[in-house]
This record gives sequence, C-alpha cells and structure tokens, in this order.
Amino acid sequence: MSLSTYRFVSSLGLVLLLLLPKPAGALQTPPEPIEATCYACLVVDETGTDLWQRRATVPLPNASTTKMATAMLVVEEAELDERVTVSSLAAATGGGGLDLQPGDAYSVEDLLDALLLTSSNDAAVALAEHSAGTVEAFMAHLNRLVDRLGAGDTHFETPHGLDVTGHVSTARDLAVLAAALLEDPVLSEIVATPGIDIEGPKGLVELENRNVLLEGYRGAIGVKTGYTLGAGNVLVAAATRKGRTLISVSLRSDDATQDSRLLLNYGFDRLDRTVLVRANQPVGDLVIDPAGAATVVAGRTARGSATAVSIRFVPDDTLDEGIETGERVGSILVEVGDALVDTVPAIAAGTVEPEQEHPFTEVLGRIIEAGHRMSDAMGLL
Repeated sequence: MSLSTYRFVSSLGLVLLLLLPKPAGALQTPPEPIEATCYACLVVDETGTDLWQRRATVPLPNASTTKMATAMLVVEEAELDERVTVSSLAAATGGGGLDLQPGDAYSVEDLLDALLLTSSNDAAVALAEHSAGTVEAFMAHLNRLVDRLGAGDTHFETPHGLDVTGHVSTARDLAVLAAALLEDPVLSEIVATPGIDIEGPKGLVELENRNVLLEGYRGAIGVKTGYTLGAGNVLVAAATRKGRTLISVSLRSDDATQDSRLLLNYGFDRLDRTVLVRANQPVGDLVIDPAGAATVVAGRTARGSATAVSIRFVPDDTLDEGIETGERVGSILVEVGDALVDTVPAIAAGTVEPEQEHPFTEVLGRIIEAGHRMSDAMGLL
C-alpha cells in the first residue's frame, strides 16, 4: 500500500491524510434478499452509495414524486411570501386537497405546503404559471434543473406527474432529486412536517402529509409520495439515525410504505455491520521533535458504507509539549468522497515527556507503514 504524509505548517499542529482501500471482502458479500414488492427500487446513503437496488436505472412513470423537482425550481424563482392568483387552467387540474378556484389567492409558501404534503396537482400548475409565466416555460426550466442536478435519465412533461407519455424518471434519479431537496432548509422542513394549517379564502385549511412514515418510522424526515395508474404506488423516503441519512425509492409497489421500511431497515442494518475505523485502531504517529513520538489511535468505532475511506487527523489547538497515555490529542475525520460520515476522538496510546532544552517544539504527522494492521482491523462484524 502506498501511503503519503502531508504536513500542515503551524506552531503546533498537523493534518494526517490516509486514503485507505477497504479490504476486498468488506463490502463484497452477496446482498441479502429484500422481500419488497417494488418493481424498481433502491436505498442509498448520504454519499449516494448504493446499499441495495433493483432495476434502479429503468425509466418509469413516477407520479407525484415529480413535485420534488417542481418545488426546488419554485424556490429558486419565487419568494415565499409572493401571492399566487389561481388561473382557470390551474383550477381545472384538480386533485390534492385544496380544490382551488379561479381567482383564489395563496402565498407561494402555502402552495408549496399543499404541493408536498397533500400532493396538490392544482397547486403545481398554479406555482408553475406564477414562477415562469406558462406551464410550458416552467417545464423547460424544470428539465434543465433535473439535468443540472445529475438526474440524466429523467424527463418531465408536467409539473405534477400525472400520467403523460414521455414523463419518466428512475429510482436512482429520484434519490438524487430527494438528496438535493433535503439540502434546502425550507423544503426539507416542509417534507418532514406531518401536518399544517394554512389560510385559504374561506378560512383555515388542514393539510395532512400523506407520507405515513413520518409518524411511523424512527428517524423519518420525508420525502414524497405518489400514485397514478401508470406509476402504481410510489414513495421516496428518507430517515436519519446516528448521524447517517438514508434515502429509499420504491416505484410500482404493491405497498410502497412497507417496501420503504424494508429498504431503510436493510440500509441501517448494513451500516451497523460495516466498520470503517475500529476503536483503538492506530492511525499514525504524533511526533514531537526531539522529545519523542506517541501512536494515535481511534477513540471509538466508526461505521458506514464505502469501498474507500479517507481518514484525516486534526490535532487539538491546545496540545503542549508533553502527551499522556489516554489523552485526547485531536479528532479523526472519517470521510467518504467529499462527505464527512463521522468524527472520532483521537487518543494518544503512549506518553511523551516534554523536552526542556528546546525553546519550541515542532509537531508533525508521520503515517505508520502498517497497511496490514489497518486492513486487519476493518471489515464486517
């Protein structure tokens, strides 16, 4: 294994970077069968890594999960407090609980609530017209948005997702869109809300989120339900546990809610079994010239899913010239790609007595050439 040392120049500090390929067998075990009814489905972690999938790249009708992209475009092009006047075209669309009438006026925010909670089709058209002038102009913008986000196998014909020839997405693309939506603070709050009341022309209107996982699955944070005859039952779901976020997509399911539970359970179980860094695993030496060196070990186990993991050791700013065994000396940042998946305490496994004869002490990192130890310490429990 080829290892490299990187030096961070400061009065007392270092950064250790180790790119560590996982042992060949760590994530190569055959996937356990998931008895889900979905024709196409997958579950991914927050890095976009597949934990399990079935026909994830097959383009299919995707129903109201389209509204994830619609909502993202609306927040790019309109302010939440803008007033939307409902057109005859929007009112004629129907569906979704608001029963909009021509001339009704709502805020953009209220229509986004209806769009994402009760899957209001008329709200989708009203928002599209308000944001871009016409539905046709909005759709041109919408397809550019999904392409920009990396959903390259997706093409939308409507802002609501009702069955139209050529309106398709894939399980993988819908996971990409869901991840992007969850990064938006306004939309992520809406999709995680079980219910809300909004002010309509005739008084308060109660909107209840159709995603029953929000109150029936631990850690659920969204995202979007859907159903049409062409798409069948559809659900894009997301949940967070122990600092990890998983997204599942179920297309053409007999029971999309139950399928989502199975997919998310499988994903969290897999994360629990896969060790990225084990407690007391050496990650390098903390060298204090000329006083000596102490091995740095992980203070606890970090788990996740990856074929390669990046480990960065960042020292505490308060380090002095002496180190005691068991002393916390910094943090180990466990990263997969650009995503930080865990932060583990870095503990000194040896003592270094302070050197009295030198006016200053330089600290640097030296990675131990011990790839076999790192590989042996990792894998599935």
